[in-house]
Amino acid sequence: MHRLNPLFCSVLVLALASSGCDGTATYDVVAASGTVMLDNKPIEGVSVTLVPQRGIKGRGGYATSSSDGTFTLQSAPEVNGVVPGNYLVLFRKYAMPDGSPVPPGTSAADANLINQLPEIYSHPEKSPIYATIPATGPEGLSFQLSSRPGKR
Repeated sequence: MHRLNPLFCSVLVLALASSGCDGTATYDVVAASGTVMLDNKPIEGVSVTLVPQRGIKGRGGYATSSSDGTFTLQSAPEVNGVVPGNYLVLFRKYAMPDGSPVPPGTSAADANLINQLPEIYSHPEKSPIYATIPATGPEGLSFQLSSRPGKR
C-alpha cells in the first residue's frame, strides 16, 4: 500500500488553492521593476526570483536582467507584476561549464550549468536579501550584489 507524503499533499493543496480554473493566478498584482548590480556594475542575465514570505498569496515573481542590469518582474508567463508584500530575493547567473554564455533553449540539468554568483545569493536559507513590494508598486528596486559577499 502506498502512503502519500504529507508535504506533497500540502504543496498540492496550496497550488490548487492559489490558481484559478485555468491554472492562472487570481491575485491582484502591481508592476515592479528594478536594477541588479554586481560590484557596482550592471549585470546581464541574472535570474531574479521573489519567494513569498508569510502571509503572501500567489507564487512570487521572477525576471532576468538585461544588459543595463534592469529587470521587470512577472508572476506568471503572461502576468506582469507581483502580489504586494514581503519577499526573500534569490539571484542566479548561469553559464556553461567553460564560462561561456548559455545557448538559447538550453536546460540547466542537461548542460550542467554553473551559477557564476556566490552561493549565498541563490540559497533560500542563506540569502540576506529581502524586498517589500508596496500595494502602490515600488519606485524601483535596487539590488547591490558583491562577488565577495561579507568582504569590504
